[in-house]
Amino acid sequence: MNTNPWSIPKDRALRRLLVSLDEHIGNACDIAPDAGSDPCIVTLRHAELESLRAHVYLHGQRPGTYGLFFEYPHPVPGILETEENLALPQAIASLTMHFDA
Repeated sequence: MNTNPWSIPKDRALRRLLVSLDEHIGNACDIAPDAGSDPCIVTLRHAELESLRAHVYLHGQRPGTYGLFFEYPHPVPGILETEENLALPQAIASLTMHFDA
């Protein structure tokens, strides 16, 4: 990952997810430079394929869970684009699958 997850101005839950994700696929994704200033949302992008992205958010989620919105380089019918209320291990697994393409 291109940044120390603990140093970014994001919610502690997002930083915890980023640290866990870095252990699994840290070389495959980076925090997007345009990740925004909202402390409850972070945008990740594939290290080599900029249009393969994922937005991780806490808004509207049960406490202790994450929402994911996936972006793909080309629209693919039938591919899941959003997942809601995922526990940390489920969110890590989904993001790992998304960026390990």
